[in-house]
Amino acid sequence: MITRRIPALLLALTPFWSAVSIAADDVQQVDPVVAIDGKLDQKKADIDAVNKEFEEESTNLKRLKNEGDTLKREGSDLQAKRNRSKSALDKQYSRLLDDPDTDLTSFQKEYQQAWASVKENQSLLLNNSQEITESEMRLSQIKQKKARFTNEYENLKESRIEARVKRLAAELRESDVLETSYTTTCSTTMTLGECANQGKYLTKQKAVKTFKAKLLDSLTESNVAKQNLDGVQLNIHVQESQLIKSGFSGNNSYATQMQAQLQAKPEATAACKLLNVESRYCLKGQSKSSSNKDKQWANVTVRSDQYNDSVTINGVKYGSTPVELVLPAGRHQVTVSKEGYETYNRVITINGNDTVWVKLLPSKKS
Repeated sequence: MITRRIPALLLALTPFWSAVSIAADDVQQVDPVVAIDGKLDQKKADIDAVNKEFEEESTNLKRLKNEGDTLKREGSDLQAKRNRSKSALDKQYSRLLDDPDTDLTSFQKEYQQAWASVKENQSLLLNNSQEITESEMRLSQIKQKKARFTNEYENLKESRIEARVKRLAAELRESDVLETSYTTTCSTTMTLGECANQGKYLTKQKAVKTFKAKLLDSLTESNVAKQNLDGVQLNIHVQESQLIKSGFSGNNSYATQMQAQLQAKPEATAACKLLNVESRYCLKGQSKSSSNKDKQWANVTVRSDQYNDSVTINGVKYGSTPVELVLPAGRHQVTVSKEGYETYNRVITINGNDTVWVKLLPSKKS
């Protein structure tokens, strides 16, 4: 028996996907990460320039201080020379008292030259001291500018991480409509309805895996995300599905072709885990209500110690274990059965990602 239905899901969602596509194009045109990268490059250039300025001014200050030390040593020598010239002139004045014909000209000239050299040295020292003060002030201003640039650079790096997280979080909440085909083998003990349900379930699971692969490939930082994928819950949901055709194709093979709308509802810190950054970037600015909303869904796996069993959750059959699906938090009726074994029938409470282990006991009737 072949079942066929009109694949209208894609047509019905065409306007929605057009809007999503346009919005995605707008995001790409004004990618905040790229904008911040440009600012980081400019700020790095500013820091390199101020470092060069700081190095040049430091060299200039060192030169001025060396010149000052030299002038001080020269000043000491010039003072000593002036004192000697003064002593020599004083002696000549004493001789003049005894010999009025004593010539003081050469001694006066030597003293005058020595005194002029001392005055010039003192002037040079004063100028040098002023230049050192000005250089130290410039160096202090450069240090302040360097500290400001460094702080701005670190803030930009922080903003870049936040922008990367926001961009990835938006990309992870993507939706798509996929047409998927899958062929499964039904056991002889299955009814037609059970076989059909197993085919639908496995086809949906294939659609989920295909969607996940496409989603990861489409990410801006796909390579980074794939490296950090372990343990990240993307929580991919089948929002809508429509059967296109299904039926047996021989040898108990049951083929199913369906069209499904899928959407990822990742955990709150998924983007941070994929980018390998601190979770605070994902939780920043979130209210308790939004955090609770992210926790309303959980990945649940049902396993048993038997093959070819049958799993039913809330009245819906999902085929044989292992069964992996996404359930809302809360209470759920889980039934696992197999011919010749006691039926496992429990109400379980789902609060988060969990695995339900079932041990089937042989039937007492057998």
